[in-house]
Amino acid sequence: MKHSVKVLALLLTASLGFGLLSGCGGGSSPSPAPSSAPAESSAPSDTQPTTGGKLVIYSPATEGQVNAVIPLFEEKTGIKVEVITGGTGELLARVDAEGDSPYADVIFGGGESSYTEYKHIFQDYVSPEDKNVIEEFRNTLGFCTNYCLDSAIFIVNTDLVGDIEINGYMDLLNPELKGKIAIPDPTASSSAMMHIETLLTDFGGLTLENEEGWDVVRQLVANLDGKLASGSSAAWKSVADGEMVVALSYEEAGIILARDGAPVKVIYPEEGTVFTGSTIGVVKNCKNLDNAKLFVDFVLSQEVQNIFCNDLDVRPVRDDVSYPDYFRPATDVKTVYLDQAYVNAHKQEITDKYMDAYMDVYPG
Repeated sequence: MKHSVKVLALLLTASLGFGLLSGCGGGSSPSPAPSSAPAESSAPSDTQPTTGGKLVIYSPATEGQVNAVIPLFEEKTGIKVEVITGGTGELLARVDAEGDSPYADVIFGGGESSYTEYKHIFQDYVSPEDKNVIEEFRNTLGFCTNYCLDSAIFIVNTDLVGDIEINGYMDLLNPELKGKIAIPDPTASSSAMMHIETLLTDFGGLTLENEEGWDVVRQLVANLDGKLASGSSAAWKSVADGEMVVALSYEEAGIILARDGAPVKVIYPEEGTVFTGSTIGVVKNCKNLDNAKLFVDFVLSQEVQNIFCNDLDVRPVRDDVSYPDYFRPATDVKTVYLDQAYVNAHKQEITDKYMDAYMDVYPG
C-alpha cells in the first residue's frame, strides 16, 4: 500500500516550560469543564467514502499503529491526513497552547488520566461504534474514547531465570533478583506507573493511605538496587539482550518479543493484572470536525480492531474479533479492577507518594 501520510517530528520550544512525562500528560492545570452527558452521534456505523478533505492528527501512538491505521483510512475515505507525532504530554500541551484555533483535529493515542488533565481541549463525541466496545471500556466521559487495551506484565528471560520462581509481585522481592529487575522511572513512564497502580490495587487498594501496598512498593524499590531503565523500551530490551532477568513492562512488548524469538516468556502477575485503555479524542473547535468523528468511528470499526490484534499484537476493545492462537484471551487472565477515576483525580499525588517511597529507600 502506498503511504501518503506525512509524519512530522514534533519539537516544542523550551518556552512552553512543561516537565514532560513519557506517555503521560504535561504539567498544565486545566480550567474546570462542566460535566454533561455525552450525546451519541447519529452517524452511520459503517465508514462510508467521503468527498475527501483534510484531517490533522497529533499522535503519541506507536509507529506500528500509525502506519497500519492512517494509510488505510486515507484509502477508504479519500481524506488526506497529516500526522504530527510526539509524546502524549507535549502534544496535549501543544493543543492547549494553540487556544481557540487548534491545528489538530484529533489526538490519537495516550491515556484517560492524561486526557482528563486536559479535558478542556476536547469536545464530547461518542461514536456509534462505541456500542460494540466491551462494556467496561465504553465511552462514559464523552471526550475520551478507548480504542485498544494494555496490561501490566512481566517479561522474563528464560535463559537467565534458572530456578527462580517469578509468578507475581511478591516474587520480585526475592533477594536473588536484587539488581536484576528492569523498570523505568514511574514518574516518567506510563507503563511503569501502571505497575505501581496495579501493585497497590493487588495489595490493599489503590489509595494514598494504603500503607500495606506502599510498603510493598518500597520493598520492590529496594530490590532494584538503585537501577532504573532509561525508558520502557530500554527495560524490555535489557531482558531480551540478557542483561536483566525480568522487566516490568506491558503486554504488547512482551508478545512481540516472544513472537520474534527472543528468549523470553510473558507472565501475568498471579495477584492480578489490570487492563487499561489507549484513547482517542476530538479536539474542541477543530477545523475538520466531520472527518475527525469519522476517524474515531474508523478506529473502532471491526476491520481496524482485527488489525490491532492480528497484525500489531495489540489487545482490541471489541470482543467480536478473530484472535490469533498465541494471544491469551482476557478470560484466561486474572484481572483486578483499576479505579481509573481515582487515578484521574489523584495522578500527581500518586506520583508524589511514589517519590516519597523512593526517597525512603534512597534518601541521598
